[in-house]
Amino acid sequence: MMQIITLRRSMTALAIVGISLVAFSYSRLVYGGDQDVTKLNRFVQASKSTAPSMKMFREGRDLIEAQDWQRASEKFSAFISEFPKDKDVDAALYWYAYSLQKQGKKDEAAEPLLRLIKEYRNSSWRREAEAMLVVLGRGEAINQALEKDNCEVKVLALQSLFEADEDRAIGFVSEVLKTNRADCPTLKQAAVSLLGSHGGPRSVPLLVDIARNQTDLKLRLTAIRRLGEQENDTVADELIKLYDNEPTREIRAQILRAFAEMNNPRAEGKLIAIARDSRDLELQQTAIRRLGEQHGEASLSELIKIFDTSTTPEIRSQILRALAERDDERAYAKLLEVARRADTPELRVEAIRRMAERGTRSIDDLLSLYATEKSPEIKQGLIRAYAEIDDPRAIAKLFEIARNDGTLELRAFAIRRLSEHDSPQVTQQLITLYDAETNPDLKASLIRTLGESHDVTAVRKLIAIARNDSSVDLRKMAVRVLGESRHPEALKFLEDLLK
Repeated sequence: MMQIITLRRSMTALAIVGISLVAFSYSRLVYGGDQDVTKLNRFVQASKSTAPSMKMFREGRDLIEAQDWQRASEKFSAFISEFPKDKDVDAALYWYAYSLQKQGKKDEAAEPLLRLIKEYRNSSWRREAEAMLVVLGRGEAINQALEKDNCEVKVLALQSLFEADEDRAIGFVSEVLKTNRADCPTLKQAAVSLLGSHGGPRSVPLLVDIARNQTDLKLRLTAIRRLGEQENDTVADELIKLYDNEPTREIRAQILRAFAEMNNPRAEGKLIAIARDSRDLELQQTAIRRLGEQHGEASLSELIKIFDTSTTPEIRSQILRALAERDDERAYAKLLEVARRADTPELRVEAIRRMAERGTRSIDDLLSLYATEKSPEIKQGLIRAYAEIDDPRAIAKLFEIARNDGTLELRAFAIRRLSEHDSPQVTQQLITLYDAETNPDLKASLIRTLGESHDVTAVRKLIAIARNDSSVDLRKMAVRVLGESRHPEALKFLEDLLK
């Protein structure tokens, strides 16, 4: 469970910080993304020179691409020493630093970057060099970046500041939140996100204040999401108070999400209480959905209890969805029980659909349900379930129903659902079924199903029907379906037909 929560939080953290960081490509250069090598390749390819210096630079580029950082640093160091007056020394300085940084040699990497910035003020690599200095945690670079008007540079500098000096970073965030600058709209949200991911317990009071008192809804939502990563009673109690006094629906829904992500009994208890409360249907459904994300026995027992006592269709449907998302035998047993004997057909069909989401793990139970079922509505729900499961037994059952079921309606329904299993084997069985069938309505259903196949064998069968079938109506239908297919062989046949 803890691994799942940790993974979810890591993904959330990346998504939030990404709002601000993705906007500027040079930050990816520092972290070794695809754009760094892309720019390097464009730089090398733009030069048609065959001089020894460019030959050495290309060799360095190749080592960067191979991620051979040590040899790359040696190659670019040699370039700088052997060709000190070359026009590409600035680029070599940057890639020398880049390869040193990749080896974890931060102090060594800073020296060529500072030289580049000082000696080559108009270099096209200057901006990347400044960004890398910030990431390397160089105090003077961080200070300069925080003073700049460039919004993206500020975000990157703030991230480095948190890694170097948390107290100062928290103070900077406090100051940023007091400003109202329109030129950097993403800085505040990135600041709150970084505060939550780097500030630790010291960030909690400030995050709580943001969640309560900020006027910007996005900042409040971000603060609440980050508070949800703090697994302690104090934070849980603060979020409970905020939920009870908060009129804004988006904020309440975000708090429910935070409760679900906290590994905390008080948070889970509040989530259960809200899931029981039927005064606000939408929030109750949200709480049930979040409760379904829990993996403890208490939350599962509560979901089953609410299902058994509720009479609201939307709530019961939401609980079935929550049960289906749990990899738990008790949850599955409840789904199966509802599919067998719920008091409404709608609930039974919903449970069957949720069972189908488990795939082959539920196929045996779903097959046995059809054998004892009398209701055509439930049987249609089962047929839909078979169509959604990629399992040979499900496909075989669909063909069995298409051939032998007692009602034409269910046979036609099974035939139409077979279009969802598009394969040469299914196509061949459909053709065999067509040749053996005598009912014109079922043959029409088979023509439509063949028309949805991507197999050329289906197209050729439709051409044969259009040419030779004894029924004029079926021949016309085959021609119409061929026209809709736009397959080259179908179009050629239609052209010949017009001649």
